[in-house]
Amino acid sequence: MSLYSDEYPTKDDFKAASNRLSISFPKMTKEFFVLLTEFVIKNKFTAKRLSDAVNHVIANFQYKELNISDIIKFDRRIKLYKSYEVYNIMGKFPHSDFEKIEVDGINYYVRKVDLLNNNVK
Repeated sequence: MSLYSDEYPTKDDFKAASNRLSISFPKMTKEFFVLLTEFVIKNKFTAKRLSDAVNHVIANFQYKELNISDIIKFDRRIKLYKSYEVYNIMGKFPHSDFEKIEVDGINYYVRKVDLLNNNVK
């Protein structure tokens, strides 16, 4: 499950992301940013995920030109466990290591350490 659940990016969010990327990667064309915007919308990025993806690429990318996939593949995810899965792995992790959450009306469990490592409240 993606940890991003905030609002979709606004026009200003797209503009800020494009500006930051164009400064960091000056060889990228206007057409690249149009296509990137299309893919961000198609992949239902949130404003925070877009910002985090841009920051991640700027901080970690080592080449002069980007691919759309370098940004689109960025996500912070957490594994959801069903109750029988928690029961089956209790030898590895004690039950107290898990927290129960509800997603779309279905109960799941997540490891508390995953919540902490991803700054989820």
